[in-house]
Amino acid sequence: MKIGICSTDFAPTGIDELFRKISGHGFDAVQFSYVSIGMDEIPETIPDEVICAINDAAQKYGVEIVAVNATFNLIDSDHQRLARNLRAMDGMCRANRKLHCPLLTLCTGSRNSDSMWGWHPDNGTRQAWDELVQNLRPVVETAAQYDMYLGVETEANNVVMTPQLARKLMDQMGYDRLKVILDCANLFWKGKAHRENVEPTIRDAFGQVGGDIVLAHGKDLADSDDLVFVPAGKGIVDFDLFLELLKQHGYTGAMVMHAIYDEAQMSGCVEFMRQKIKAHGLA
Repeated sequence: MKIGICSTDFAPTGIDELFRKISGHGFDAVQFSYVSIGMDEIPETIPDEVICAINDAAQKYGVEIVAVNATFNLIDSDHQRLARNLRAMDGMCRANRKLHCPLLTLCTGSRNSDSMWGWHPDNGTRQAWDELVQNLRPVVETAAQYDMYLGVETEANNVVMTPQLARKLMDQMGYDRLKVILDCANLFWKGKAHRENVEPTIRDAFGQVGGDIVLAHGKDLADSDDLVFVPAGKGIVDFDLFLELLKQHGYTGAMVMHAIYDEAQMSGCVEFMRQKIKAHGLA
């Protein structure tokens, strides 16, 4: 099992420097965001020279691009921006093919006008769900033309806020390459992020979506009534249980770490995860 990092854990920099840093901290996989090289998350155009430079750097430093961020608010109230992002999916898919990457990651959206990762009480309404499904359909149609996988996460502040809703969305969309990115730290709601809730919460998630995990995220969560994300090994997520259940469900992809941000802690997090992976026979 490769150990990866979300490129957004680094400050934006040049392409070669980004991949040098990723490799230098011991990561051999990355979930890449164009933001990390000073572009928009969903670029309107992606020049071939940029794609070539990314491929060259990935090969030079031995880093596999396992996913690319295509995160935008799928229930955005700014319809002009939403339409632009939907149109850009064709270019994102074409670029992913050139990057030899089979997966684009999505955000199921929020009514929060300040942040697509921010909570809004209307996220749980039927109208929000119907809009998500309606706006996801053209994304699925575009992805299908390129045999591209799409990944959604359970996020407490988004429309797909539980594993049950992730299951419902996959079943309703009927696209066999719409899958789940499982981040155990994102399974908890405010007031529930306590150690005694960890095992049942993780087991429930695997019961719902365990056979449809396209990417595993190694983020951690502090024991708190709030949702405070911390580097892997510093919180309550049971990575032994997580890795064992991934193994039982036949997952063979990377473990992509996130929410480290402090480069001084990255190598230690990699070593923590490497030891866990080896202990479960996944090295």
